[in-house]
Amino acid sequence: MLFFCRGFLPVAAQQLYSWDDFVEDFSAGDEQLLEAEDRMVYLEELKLLHEHPLNINTASIEDFQQLPFLNEEQIESIHAYIYLHGQMRTLGELLLLPLIDAQTYRWLHLFVYAGEAEKREKEALFGHLKNDFSSRTDIPLYKRKGYSATNGYAGNALYHRIRYEIGNSKHFRAGFHTEKDAGERYFDSYGGFALLKDVGILKTAVAGDYRIGLGEGVALGGSSWFSKSAPASKMQSGITPLTSTDEINFLRGAAATLRLGERWEVTAFASYRQKDATLNNSGEIQTLQTSGYHRTASEVKNKNIATATTAGGAVTWQDKGFHLGATGYYMHYNKVMNPGTAAYRRYYPRGQNFGVGSLFYGYSKYRLSIAGETAYSAEKGGIGTLNRLQWIISKRYTLSAVQRFYGYKYYSFLSGAFADNSSAQNETGVLLHLKAQPWQRWQFVCYADFFHNPWPRYRMTRASMGQEFMAQATHRLNSGNTIEVRYQLKRKEQADIMEAHHRAKLQWTCTPSAIWKLQTTGWWHTVSGSNGWSMQQAVSCNIPRPSVRLALMAAYFRTDDYNSRICLYEPSLYSSVSSGQYYGRGIHGVCTARWTSLNKRLMLEGKYSLCKYFDRSETGSGHQTIYSSWKNDLSLQIRVVI
Repeated sequence: MLFFCRGFLPVAAQQLYSWDDFVEDFSAGDEQLLEAEDRMVYLEELKLLHEHPLNINTASIEDFQQLPFLNEEQIESIHAYIYLHGQMRTLGELLLLPLIDAQTYRWLHLFVYAGEAEKREKEALFGHLKNDFSSRTDIPLYKRKGYSATNGYAGNALYHRIRYEIGNSKHFRAGFHTEKDAGERYFDSYGGFALLKDVGILKTAVAGDYRIGLGEGVALGGSSWFSKSAPASKMQSGITPLTSTDEINFLRGAAATLRLGERWEVTAFASYRQKDATLNNSGEIQTLQTSGYHRTASEVKNKNIATATTAGGAVTWQDKGFHLGATGYYMHYNKVMNPGTAAYRRYYPRGQNFGVGSLFYGYSKYRLSIAGETAYSAEKGGIGTLNRLQWIISKRYTLSAVQRFYGYKYYSFLSGAFADNSSAQNETGVLLHLKAQPWQRWQFVCYADFFHNPWPRYRMTRASMGQEFMAQATHRLNSGNTIEVRYQLKRKEQADIMEAHHRAKLQWTCTPSAIWKLQTTGWWHTVSGSNGWSMQQAVSCNIPRPSVRLALMAAYFRTDDYNSRICLYEPSLYSSVSSGQYYGRGIHGVCTARWTSLNKRLMLEGKYSLCKYFDRSETGSGHQTIYSSWKNDLSLQIRVVI
């Protein structure tokens, strides 16, 4: 039977499932995920994992923990299977595991491969080093107002990014990046890291730029993330190096985790960072800036005007499915924080010294996982807690629930816990999620999220509340055709008025061969009498010899105004993720081309995108104004691996 499954399942389950499909499925139409720049950065880091897949036969628990959709039980079942059978010859064997459903298999297929299980000999710390260099330039074929206006942009319109990494997959990695945004005069964003893993009692150590996430992310949450359509199913993954060009959400210094026996781990970290901020007339910090732009005189003036010194640690105990831990940190700003007297800012952090501590806890046993974290912020005495449950009822049904309570007095600068708003503060709510595959060719995903904000948010004069519901059905007609239908309703109060956003999606995916893929998508969005819709056609072609990939996307959109805008995900370059918001009436098109040498050491890429508006003669506002109804961009990238 095992021989039959090893030979048959890869063929039966083979689908031309792409990274673009994953982004669509994982976000499930979550406009908050695709519109927020910081969450797009996390997608970029996940795409790096996709482009550097793991050998499933040699990957460690920590390697698998980088994948946000896998829980501890699924990881354990993969390791147990490999222990019993020596290795997986094909990824189709994943379908033999009772905890791996069809969707998880499709997702996992993008991040792992079944390679030979190498002999586990002691490997040199700096052996088998590989160099990975890439450079990208974006060239706008238009001119914005800011390049000719008084007190406009100081630099030219080019965007440029350079990345370099050296290392091996087991013990050592190091890298650096530098970035110049359009309108900036110089490469003013930079960073780097050096990482050691699994060296004696040292589990992980990073010097340079890194993120750290422990427990459920209520106090410290920078190393993993999830969307409402894919709730978290395990603890955050500890210390991870910053591999993206994110300029905001990271620490700069050093961090390390030590294994003390089989059950205990101890983590310590320290950071010193300069931050952009606006000051009031008294020289106090009024707002921390998060755009990362330094184009105009005022933006340059606010650059690195504040510093934050951070130190903290954690201790974790794990045994037989139980885990218990404590974490905390202390942060000091060189200037007093004074966010002003506006009602919605009343409970924003004030002063110079801040501290947060938490306890996290959990139990996992085969199909059941229960975990949570409760944190206390010292500055105002606020409480924040998040608790989650996941029950894998069977291979076809998984039920999840996430409860959160973040008091309006609670605040953590380093929090990364799940919330409907942009930060884990002033919110209480419950998310219920169900994933089901009642029949072989059908899959359903649905969730309901209920949330409440006890203190007035921005543009609100009172407490507010909201709900969000999503239902998605996917039907595989045959081996080459799939239909997907999705409906999403989000009711949330804005400016003391309840707004109900209705969104719907209908998508047909056709894969007539291993070379071609066609996808037709229709979007619809309505809110408060404002309506918007779009039709999108995507075509991709993978030619094995020569190794060339071509992708084309064309869309027509029509909306009444900005409120009913359409968010479109589009093809992008290596290690990048792209999406955009469109409103009014117009067309949008993207074409990408990628050539990879036969030895996979050289990659050349190009991307051309255009947008034409039929209802206006200029686009944008302020310095971003373009005096044309056309917007055309060209991107070029080279990657060398030695």
